Amino acid sequence: MLTHAAANLLLPDDVGVDPAHYGVHVEARRADGTGHTLLRLGPYTQTWLASRDAERLNTELEGKAATVISGFTVTAKDTPFDVSDRERYADPYEADVVALLADAVAGVSAA
Repeated sequence: MLTHAAANLLLPDDVGVDPAHYGVHVEARRADGTGHTLLRLGPYTQTWLASRDAERLNTELEGKAATVISGFTVTAKDTPFDVSDRERYADPYEADVVALLADAVAGVSAA
């Protein structure tokens, strides 16, 4: 990238590598390691955006991650985006991720 910039050249459109996509999973886990994914967010086109939202959700959960859903620890983590499972992801650019988390937790708590 720097050599192209130094030579005043544009970067090529196709470098032979598929674009990377990232996601965020909010997971509920029991002490024995079993559990499930409550919420999937993505795709993010940059890893720092996924990390930022995962940290934001973990900050929201801080201090109550073990009590959000009785018997489960709830945490958010950034992860590769699974394109084949695209329909199960919520678009992070279309909604407030904290509101999406609250809806996901309420849906599980009511069940």
